[in-house]
Amino acid sequence: MSSDSLICERRISTKACLGQQIAAALLGVGIAVGMFAFFPPAAPIGLLPWGVAFIWSKMLRAGYCYRLFQDRLEIETGLVSRKIENIELFRVRDVGLQQGVLGRVLNIGDVLVHSTDTTAADLHVKAIDDPREFYQQLRDLVTQSRAAGRTVIMEDAPRFQQ
Repeated sequence: MSSDSLICERRISTKACLGQQIAAALLGVGIAVGMFAFFPPAAPIGLLPWGVAFIWSKMLRAGYCYRLFQDRLEIETGLVSRKIENIELFRVRDVGLQQGVLGRVLNIGDVLVHSTDTTAADLHVKAIDDPREFYQQLRDLVTQSRAAGRTVIMEDAPRFQQ
């Protein structure tokens, strides 16, 4: 496999915005009922909060892309201006998985990456679908990358004064 072959690509899950969309729908119903009581033709204004929440969730999802390659993790952010961060997998020190109760039910979560990279030491892969699979793929590729390059991570030991 070449180093440019894409292993997987993830975006922020649409399920991560479910709470905001439910809140916006409830607000919209309240607005529609209130408007209908006073001025019935204006009741469709109640759709406005849900429409805003829907557009916001699509923009959020379009603004983040996480790509896992054989030798690196790439994070692309931004809608108008783009920023791309790369972490070489041999530099990764630790990988973690974070899921709340609702995240476990919906199968979404965050993958935390701690590395020795000076520009992006800690990366947060936010609210992705099936985070356990991504976490395991990343761990396996980090192990392979270290073995291929014979990389050993040295921990800083506490210094003793004499």
